Amino acid sequence: MKDRLQKVKTDKLAEALAEGRLWRAKEILTGRIGSGLYEPDVCEQLGLLLLRMGDDLQAGKFLFLSGERRPEYDAPIELFVRRYARASRHSFVATFPAAVRRTLWSQLPPRVQRDLVAAGVEPRAADEPLWIRRANYPDGQLGWKGCLLGLLVIVGIGLLLSVVVVYFNWA
Repeated sequence: MKDRLQKVKTDKLAEALAEGRLWRAKEILTGRIGSGLYEPDVCEQLGLLLLRMGDDLQAGKFLFLSGERRPEYDAPIELFVRRYARASRHSFVATFPAAVRRTLWSQLPPRVQRDLVAAGVEPRAADEPLWIRRANYPDGQLGWKGCLLGLLVIVGIGLLLSVVVVYFNWA
């Protein structure tokens, strides 16, 4: 595990790992993921670091996203999938960093695509991102018309209560 963590791209990360400053290494790797590009290798490095820090749940998420599957990755990945995939496919994908959610389906490693489908996420067209915002409201919501109607009902009830309070205070 330490050998794979030593495969680093920046001197700051290598330095933090060599000095045993795991929190600093975590900051550097999460910053790289937050920079907007999905890099499976960085996800694997962060997953291994989180494993080393004892955060198996988060490690499972990043090892899952790396697309690499090794026997030592099975337990944390299974923990992550069990915890989040059973709620709903939307909440499962919502746990991923924004850079991953914006990634086109075709740019995800094949293993990640297969595991997402197995977790209940619908496969996308190659040129669609993993996270798709709905253009319309889900069934049962009225949008701005419903908000306006709700506001009018609340104002009407408020006026009615005002009249009742004024009437009984003057009587």
